[in-house]
Amino acid sequence: MIAIVDFGAGNTRSVLRALAAVGADARLVRTPAELLGADRLILPGVGAAGSAMQTLTRQGMVEPMRAWVAEGRPFLGICLGAQLLLDASEEDDAPGLGLLPGVCRRFPAASAGGPMRVPHIGWNRVEMPAGGFDAYFVHGYWLDPADPSAVAGWTDVDGFRFPSLVRSGSVLGTQFHPEKSGGAGRALLAAWAGGLLERSAVEAARWS
Repeated sequence: MIAIVDFGAGNTRSVLRALAAVGADARLVRTPAELLGADRLILPGVGAAGSAMQTLTRQGMVEPMRAWVAEGRPFLGICLGAQLLLDASEEDDAPGLGLLPGVCRRFPAASAGGPMRVPHIGWNRVEMPAGGFDAYFVHGYWLDPADPSAVAGWTDVDGFRFPSLVRSGSVLGTQFHPEKSGGAGRALLAAWAGGLLERSAVEAARWS
């Protein structure tokens, strides 16, 4: 069973529906007690880092999530949920969960390609060593993990290249929304829910 942490983010129900569409058993959880019986954990997210961390702290979910990852159990962070995997965020100067060393940073106003469109909204390419796929993004901050080997996929917007897929141990983070990314997103969720990503390297060809 997959537990989806419900802290008032706007995309929890859409993640639940996307998992149901690929045949995965999932439910929303709001308290540590509701994690009992779960095999996998998803932290989705739409909103601001500061308020999200405050809500997760009030719910008593921060330490259980850290313990979950410390035990090597599968954990997926989506969009804001992926940003909260890191140590801290420049948004609201908020602390993160510290599950993946690094900082979530604000997009620059301009890059080598000229002025940037911020927030980054819409379809864009996730490039990976074995290929790539198109995914749907909505965000104004980007993932900056301390360990370059944690980056599994990259995306370019207006000449600025940033990590859009990160992976370390049992933790997977997607800056894009797989639940809104059509067939490729559903395939990624199915692969993660079925344990494929624990048995082999991330494989873009299996998602598209």
